[in-house]
Amino acid sequence: MKGYEDNLVLDRAFPFQINEVLLSAKDSSDDLFHWHSYFEITCVLEGSGCYYVNGRAFEVRPGDLVIFNSAELHGWQLLHREMKVLAMVFAPELVAGYGPMSDMEYLDPFIKRGSNFINRIGSEDRYAAEIAASMSEIHSEWQERADGYRLLIKSDVLRILTMLVRHYHNDSRAAIAQPSDRNKALARLRPAFEYIDEGYCGRLTLKAAADAVFMSPNYFSHYFHIATGISFSDYVTMRRIRRAQRLLETTSKSIYEVAIECGFPNSSNFYRLYRKYTGERPRGGR
Repeated sequence: MKGYEDNLVLDRAFPFQINEVLLSAKDSSDDLFHWHSYFEITCVLEGSGCYYVNGRAFEVRPGDLVIFNSAELHGWQLLHREMKVLAMVFAPELVAGYGPMSDMEYLDPFIKRGSNFINRIGSEDRYAAEIAASMSEIHSEWQERADGYRLLIKSDVLRILTMLVRHYHNDSRAAIAQPSDRNKALARLRPAFEYIDEGYCGRLTLKAAADAVFMSPNYFSHYFHIATGISFSDYVTMRRIRRAQRLLETTSKSIYEVAIECGFPNSSNFYRLYRKYTGERPRGGR
């Protein structure tokens, strides 16, 4: 199996695109996969094929939908000479970049996933036709770009995401709940953990950790919290506190020296956080 990253760059001001794509034999393969840093909803318009996602195969026909989150390896193989699809891609920031955290609920179908998650939504599903119709309207707005087209597009995207939330509502396949699912989520975050372990004594950034796992910062922050049960910043602070405790117990270094070595900007910041996370005051020297 070969994999590569799609190099499509979305507009930072409006991270969205929608296009009709005609897939032909040169695009068809069952061992060539790609991933990207944005979300995708694809609607099959003509022809048929087989999508491969995370080692699973989904046969698709006109009216079927397939959704992909970021960094999710996928590819396809045609069952006919050609297959026409309507592919809509967007970054999480389109939905939840600057709004309240509750906006992240729109992205649950892309984030809260278990091992049995089904990427395909068949044309027979109650929401499939409505989502397909909304995507068609969005495509028209995208092509015409009349005044206010971005407002209409975002409104329709939120409507589609709401229907996806309803489709997966109370579906155990859509949540990271079982130990095996959580283990897979943590495994996906392994490069971010390695980044933290290698540099927690210095300056760490959410963006760099997100880049390590091919996620946007906003998406990564939410996914990290779901997988670990704590925020990225709390995890980093706890990692630094644990290191500081060990140094205070095993060396004669001063509290100031330990604070700086463990990535805290000053002693007062270290005192405050140490007491918050341990319930005690730091004591220096052996």
